[in-house]
Amino acid sequence: VTGTSTGFGRQLAELVLQKGEKVVATARRPSVLDDLVSKYPSNRLLVLKVDVNVPQDIIDAFAATKDKFGRLDVVLNNAAYVVMGELEAVPEEEARKLFDTNFWGAICVSREAVKFFREVNAPGVGGRLLQNSSIAGIIGREGMTYYVASKHALEGASKCLAAELDPAWNIKVTIIEPGSFHT
Repeated sequence: VTGTSTGFGRQLAELVLQKGEKVVATARRPSVLDDLVSKYPSNRLLVLKVDVNVPQDIIDAFAATKDKFGRLDVVLNNAAYVVMGELEAVPEEEARKLFDTNFWGAICVSREAVKFFREVNAPGVGGRLLQNSSIAGIIGREGMTYYVASKHALEGASKCLAAELDPAWNIKVTIIEPGSFHT
């Protein structure tokens, strides 16, 4: 799970752990997950420092997951953030940083996830790639131009990826489109 510091990522990581499953929780500041580390055993929880804007962090996280658990069934691309502002009001540098995280970060994680599901998991086991998008990526929302655009791009890329995958690999791509939540 990327982006487990707060919001959906944090809530999902906790829920999955409560259900007795194993979790690899990634965050730019892993210390914010210290309460989970003290609550759950290390054979069920692996916390890793990952900035989805740093490709080597992503590669290292998948390698650490392989070393720790030997397999991976589900990846949730969750790391993202919102910049509020109209198209002309948001500085280009800020908009590009948002796209780097919300779109390119998710794409880099997706590449590594597909590779792991295909090459590390046993043949035919595959895996499920969950893309945490937003209903805003479909319907648009004023004042959120760049966030909406990043989620729309993620939706399109995810649909293409799903169509490109060989069915024999048993890799599924699911787009999640939550509405507005206070996270």
